[in-house]
Amino acid sequence: MSDATYLVKEIFGPTLQGEGYHAGRACVFLRFAVCNLACTWCDTDFAAEGARPLDAPTIVDELLAHDVHDSRMVVVTGGEPTLQWNATIADAVRAAGFRAHMESNGTRALAAPVDWLTVSPKPQFHQDRFRLATDVRADECKVVVDDTVDDALLARYEARYACGHYFVQPCMDARYQHHLSRAIELASRRPRWRLGVQLHKIIDVP
Repeated sequence: MSDATYLVKEIFGPTLQGEGYHAGRACVFLRFAVCNLACTWCDTDFAAEGARPLDAPTIVDELLAHDVHDSRMVVVTGGEPTLQWNATIADAVRAAGFRAHMESNGTRALAAPVDWLTVSPKPQFHQDRFRLATDVRADECKVVVDDTVDDALLARYEARYACGHYFVQPCMDARYQHHLSRAIELASRRPRWRLGVQLHKIIDVP
């Protein structure tokens, strides 16, 4: 039995997945603290301050307590969840009957499996410190559209990630309408890509 602890920012639910292929599905969330990137438009508090060090059994107990409708789907996010995800927590989550759906920025390979992996690459924030990992097998690729995203970049992601689902999602900052227009244009020109929105913000759920 491992005595490892994980720095957890929050565990919450029941709620709905707000993004990507599984948008609208009932779930609970496990949000790890700490990220290796500093995206200027990030809307998530992943700071270590205020996070709790929890072991795997405690995390699972809290997930089960929040999953009052038995969705048995946990969205694992951050921060950057691959910084902490390992076999101990993966095995504990699976043993409790959960499917683990993770969103990662794609800079690190998984140390333990998940049931669904969304890669959301943000190389404009790598600052020459990081590279996209070469051994990442994604189920979907979700690109947040800001002014750095164009057809050529999407084509490179299509070549890198041989997944079944591709989404362009407008960045929700002060220039949202501009980014939305560009995302619509990109999805229109590139039929493999679908327009994605942050459903949870539109319908106001956590």
